[in-house]
Amino acid sequence: MASVHPAAAVAADGGDAVVQALGALGTPVDRAGLRSLPLEGPQVLWLVVGGALDLFAVDAAEEGQWHFLGRLETGAALPGPVEGPRHTLLGRPSQDCLVRRIPLRELYRPEAYDAYGTGRTHDPYGTHGGGGFQDTPPTPLEHAVALGVSRSLGVLFQAPLDGGAAPEAEAADEDLLWLPVPPGSVRYGAEYSAQAAGDLLIDGALWQRMVNQQYRLGTAVDRWIETMERAHADRTAAGIRAGEAVRTRADQALIASIGGQRRERRPSEESTDDAVHAVCRRVAEAAGITLPEPPRGRATEDRTDPVERIAAHARIRTRAVRLEGGWWREDAGPLVGYRAKSGAPVALLWRRGRYEAVNPASGLRIRVGGGNAEEFEPRAVMFYRPLPDRPMTMWRLMRFSVRGAAGDARNLLIAGLVTVALGALVPLATGQVLGGFVPRAEKSPIVQISLALIVSGVVAAAFMLLQNLTLLRLEGRLESTLQPAVWDRLLRLPTTFFAQRSTGELASAAMGISTMRRVVSGIAPTALQAGTVGAMNLALLLYYSASLALAVIAVLLVVSGVFLGMGLWQVRWQRRLVESENKLNNQAFQTLRGLPKLRVAAAENFAYAAWARGFAHSRDLHQRTGRIKNLTQVLDAVYLPLVSLTVFMLLAGPARGSMSAGAFLTFNTSVTMLLTSLTQLTNALVSVVAVLPMFEQVKPILDEPPEVRGGSAQPGTLSGDLRARNLTFRYGDDGPLVLDDVSLEIRPGEFVAVVGPSGCGKSTLLRLLIGFERPVSGSVLYDGQDLAALDQAAVRRQCGVVLQNAQPLGGTVLDCIRGAEPFTPEEAMEAAELSGLAEDIRQMPMGLQTMISGSGAISGGQRQRLMIAQALIRRPRILFFDEATSALDNETQRIVIDSTRRLHASRLVIAHRLSTVMDADRVLVMEDGRIVEQGAPAELMAVPGGKLHELVRRQMS
Repeated sequence: MASVHPAAAVAADGGDAVVQALGALGTPVDRAGLRSLPLEGPQVLWLVVGGALDLFAVDAAEEGQWHFLGRLETGAALPGPVEGPRHTLLGRPSQDCLVRRIPLRELYRPEAYDAYGTGRTHDPYGTHGGGGFQDTPPTPLEHAVALGVSRSLGVLFQAPLDGGAAPEAEAADEDLLWLPVPPGSVRYGAEYSAQAAGDLLIDGALWQRMVNQQYRLGTAVDRWIETMERAHADRTAAGIRAGEAVRTRADQALIASIGGQRRERRPSEESTDDAVHAVCRRVAEAAGITLPEPPRGRATEDRTDPVERIAAHARIRTRAVRLEGGWWREDAGPLVGYRAKSGAPVALLWRRGRYEAVNPASGLRIRVGGGNAEEFEPRAVMFYRPLPDRPMTMWRLMRFSVRGAAGDARNLLIAGLVTVALGALVPLATGQVLGGFVPRAEKSPIVQISLALIVSGVVAAAFMLLQNLTLLRLEGRLESTLQPAVWDRLLRLPTTFFAQRSTGELASAAMGISTMRRVVSGIAPTALQAGTVGAMNLALLLYYSASLALAVIAVLLVVSGVFLGMGLWQVRWQRRLVESENKLNNQAFQTLRGLPKLRVAAAENFAYAAWARGFAHSRDLHQRTGRIKNLTQVLDAVYLPLVSLTVFMLLAGPARGSMSAGAFLTFNTSVTMLLTSLTQLTNALVSVVAVLPMFEQVKPILDEPPEVRGGSAQPGTLSGDLRARNLTFRYGDDGPLVLDDVSLEIRPGEFVAVVGPSGCGKSTLLRLLIGFERPVSGSVLYDGQDLAALDQAAVRRQCGVVLQNAQPLGGTVLDCIRGAEPFTPEEAMEAAELSGLAEDIRQMPMGLQTMISGSGAISGGQRQRLMIAQALIRRPRILFFDEATSALDNETQRIVIDSTRRLHASRLVIAHRLSTVMDADRVLVMEDGRIVEQGAPAELMAVPGGKLHELVRRQMS
């Protein structure tokens, strides 16, 4: 840990002088039976006047471990800790320790101290006349200076733990660094140079800064202790995993000797892999996902859950699942579960009606039941299967969605065939009974056939119930697979795709997948059954009378042609209707989002009128498509009796006497069932027609390739080295050049500012550097690696980016700062301190838990600081700011600049307010898409007529 020791103390080599100067102030601490001394109060100075006081940090909210910080010797003074940080300071006095509690206000009150007990104080400097006495007594601080304390006083203040250690710092236990300070000087954090210690005693402002520094002390102590606790937790977890591995190997050896536990058929090839990755790989394979090799190494500050880290590396979305009740009897898909005692991951796979816990390292499979369900934590992780990177046609999308549903498809097929077979008994039995048994008055066969039809009806109903239950399960499986996959593809698309389409239209198109799934899953079994029944009855028609069957087929072809024409007619208007509704949804979304601006401009009536026109047009299209549907239903109701009439006319005319009464009854019943099947197919056609325009709307999302492909390389841990070589870029093939042969280099830790007039290409350059746009020519290199060949999402995860006009997401302030990362509220508050937002958060009604519903809930400056805190919480190695401080005052801007400097990150800042860039190491001046001037700000400002000089002069005037 690169830091000085996290204590702020006034340490005196000449302890007697300090005690002589300040030892009579305050009140002594009663040590009778005192084993520990809480050092409360920021406005209190604790002075050790004898012996020694050991200094510890303890949790302020609950009892816990004492963390040793150091020892304060005689003459040491310590300001009390402030409220806010998690830990506070506690002293443990030695046997001969004497401590005084001095309120800080006594240091400035002349009446609080009389050096000689006479009411008059000798002036050793003789600055007052008449015998060297003054009428106004000095303050204790002035008296301390008079006694020469400043010549023997050393003052040490803590520096941020992420700051660099001074060269003279000395290492101590627990990776702490002590910083010796020579007598007569002051060192105030890593960013302040040494100055005279006497200035501290006579300068009240400097002394108050020492008190204010105590909050940073508490924050630094919190970070130091949390780092040690995390290291201890990592060591403990590693020990648990090692013990689990040893136990697993022992269990494997025992089971192999007695043969009592079932193993995998094949020996596991993952026994040498990382245990977590082996479990994730097994679950991913069961879900139909190919998991890449695990990433080699990770950043030490990466505290993401290992399962989430592996999923992020594989670009797989995850979902947290709660295991409640009899969860082992409900199929929720392959899951990554956790052992209750050790927290070790385990694969939970569905097999034969319940879950099995699989250990890929040993190959053991244990069925989960009520007796051992408590051995697993009530949480698990589900993997969402992403769409392939290639463009998706409707056929590919259907194949993707039904993968893993072979069992359900088999049940549907069996139920459908049985139902169709039983349904075929109806025309056969009708002809046999009415054509044979009834004329001969044979009652017994009639009763037998009636009972057989009743039994077949009951069996058909049971299979229909099985079919419907299977269909419900299949719909749930399709919904949980298809909808997340489409949204995942949408979120992985390049930013150029979103620039061409509106938000509302994209949302409506993506949600249309759910409507398409419902329609298709609803009509598919019906259409399949109707087709099978129709084919069987058509075979019966051909069997009983080929000539009449051909006539019926000809009529049905004509009817089918009419219905096909109606369907194509409906597609034409349905496509317009879907486009109109998507635009209307987008217009409503944009209107609600811009409602404050509409009210400022008093344009609510115009917005309503625009929406009303779109809504009226949509209703007109609804009516057109409704009329076509009504006409289709009318034809559907008319053609059935017309076809039956045609059959009767043929039997009364050309086909007279060609079949018996029983055969005719069977033929006529088959015709009726065939027409019913055709009606069902017609309704299915109408539904499919309505789906086609929806698929056309979502097709651009499925055709667009993702931003990051499967073959993209991982960037590793970035050092902050960034280079751009000969970048050329234009918006559109025929557009003018926005960037023309731009090259730059940012070294690790360097602060580079980019300035220039509006439209010169500054923001476009930033978009190319973070991969939002692809250059026409040239390359962007991170640590010498071409960004085009890297996983750009992994690169951005190591960068902090604040774009112009960025808006926070809805939620609490804490959620806006940390996002989905596992940062603590204390770390979020530290990021707020770095961005100058901490004081605003403390004044909010619920602090970090204050809800932010939109950008209107906070001011522009607070919004910018919130976005900066979001970028800084991960302590990135590279920072990109595009007008990120334009709404901040100079003082807050200074806080942000100082905070980002202490991160030692590479920084590229785009700014129009030129005061922002004066602290930069280098300034790049752009004009007409080129870098026309660069260098240190002071050097460029010293050039009369230079580009930067002219920009500053124009801005000042």
